[in-house]
Amino acid sequence: MNSPHMDYSLAPRASGPVSWLETLLVTGLAILLGLWLTPEDPLQMHGGFPWPILAPLLLGVRYGFVRGLFSGAILVLAVFVLRYTGHAGYTELEPSWIVGMLVCGMLVGEVRDLWERRLERLQMANDYRQYRLDEFTRSHQILRVSHDLLEQRVAGSDQSLRSSLLGLREKLRVMPDENDALAALADPITAVLGQYGSLRVAGLYRVDANGARVQPAPLATIGVMGALDVDDGLVKLCLERGELVSVRQELLEAGNVGKFSSLQACIPLIDAEGRLLAVLAVRQMPFFAFQERTLSLLALLAGHIADLLQRDTKVLHLQDSEAQHFTLQLKRSVVDVEKHKLSAGLFAFEMTRPNEELTRLLERSQRGLDLHLPLRNNRDHQLLLVLLPLTSPQGTEGYLARINLMLHEHFGIESSMDSLGVRVMPFNLEPGEPNGLRNFLFNECGLNDQQVAV
Repeated sequence: MNSPHMDYSLAPRASGPVSWLETLLVTGLAILLGLWLTPEDPLQMHGGFPWPILAPLLLGVRYGFVRGLFSGAILVLAVFVLRYTGHAGYTELEPSWIVGMLVCGMLVGEVRDLWERRLERLQMANDYRQYRLDEFTRSHQILRVSHDLLEQRVAGSDQSLRSSLLGLREKLRVMPDENDALAALADPITAVLGQYGSLRVAGLYRVDANGARVQPAPLATIGVMGALDVDDGLVKLCLERGELVSVRQELLEAGNVGKFSSLQACIPLIDAEGRLLAVLAVRQMPFFAFQERTLSLLALLAGHIADLLQRDTKVLHLQDSEAQHFTLQLKRSVVDVEKHKLSAGLFAFEMTRPNEELTRLLERSQRGLDLHLPLRNNRDHQLLLVLLPLTSPQGTEGYLARINLMLHEHFGIESSMDSLGVRVMPFNLEPGEPNGLRNFLFNECGLNDQQVAV
């Protein structure tokens, strides 16, 4: 959370009242220094370089347009006050000095505000890429660990980690919208975590909305959990760090755990966006299972389950997991467009006649952040939806030009989308058009809400 990529400010900034106080102090200091060093011309209007101009420049760089202008205005006001009090050096004023003082403060402040807005938009784009990377990492780790566990299971076992998560997803799909998903699925969630962590005594506890305190009543337990101390050292450390915490193995062997906590580990259920939903408090687990590999698996499982609990109910009703993932990313792109003005593009390639070679070529054209979803529309045509996150209208034109170039290289210079029987339908996500996307998907593309939920 404290990594350098999260710091996108040009300079350290104080709070509102403190910044105004600092503006007054810095400007006043410039005036006082001038009165002390050069009392005959304290503001350097008739001298060589007007050194007091450094005050509005510094404040403009630090706080932006308003503080820079305010500082320059104070210096100009000081000139008129000195003239009014009869200062001999200011019987004649230099209009260029007054205009230059105000313009410098405004210009530097405006450039600073402009760059800060640009950096904030870049930060939003970076956060989106980080979110996609975290999501991919979790999926990859779940798949890798699932295969490793399958190899370790006995021959008669027929339930894999993937099937367990799919079972939870299926229960969420059939659950009414008004139900509390965490409370309703507390028992199967605890059972899944207990199975893959070989837990003997553990309990699942809800965390309040601000993520600062655990509710003492358990949602589900394994074994005789007993009362949980909400001020337990391990629980407080888990909430503070937002990550899995456990006692050191040396303390377990020495029997000194009770001085700090009555638990062996705390596993938080945190989704990909950092929202803490619940904590699994582990009181007893076998010694052979108390190792980094098992604890890492529990942390991954808990994060994946938290993502499932936070899924949109309309998305969960989609049968295909690929459609669920595509719809989630499409909704995120819509939110980015509305809130952060980050552009995104959407293409629909409708195959009016079968062409497996062309289908494979379009699938191979997928870029790093792009998402593909193959569907069949109500015209009984194969259709490929392509989502281009963080892509401007100019970028979507470049994407289509790249696709056409690939067609020419693969099928010949005379080939085109029309000649190959492909209908291209582009759509640029823009703010203020909530119904435009639905009309595009359901009317132009011929899809329905069981294929894509928007």
